[in-house]
Amino acid sequence: MSAVASRLLLGLTLAVGAGATACGGEDDDGPRCTVGSPQYQTDLYFGRNRVGDEPVSEAEFQAFLDASVTPRFQDGLTVYDALGQYELESGELVRELSKVLVLLHDGSAARSADIDTLREEYKRQFRQESVLRIDSQPCVAF
Repeated sequence: MSAVASRLLLGLTLAVGAGATACGGEDDDGPRCTVGSPQYQTDLYFGRNRVGDEPVSEAEFQAFLDASVTPRFQDGLTVYDALGQYELESGELVRELSKVLVLLHDGSAARSADIDTLREEYKRQFRQESVLRIDSQPCVAF
């Protein structure tokens, strides 16, 4: 995914996510929640296009989830399909099937390292330039 695509996805995510929490504002310890409690949320955007090859298949992505993600995030996760798009410097519009992985976690350095390991594994395994990471601290209630 190009830097342009990353900026477009970031803008979309921020626009969609605005006002999505039940927080009453922020203080030095993070959001003050009127409902639930603050947790950390990381959204990862996995592009599926591959140069000179078929896109990453559903089966390949599921195998990646099973082998790499689930063992690290056994408390649960959410995955959904997305369609990203970005414009190349040439003006060509590129549309790309993507998967978005949503993780709620404690925000520790260990969790952050696990997340970065997932990004690196996906890039290496599926020959990707990048995996977009967006971190936020929403209020969460179950």
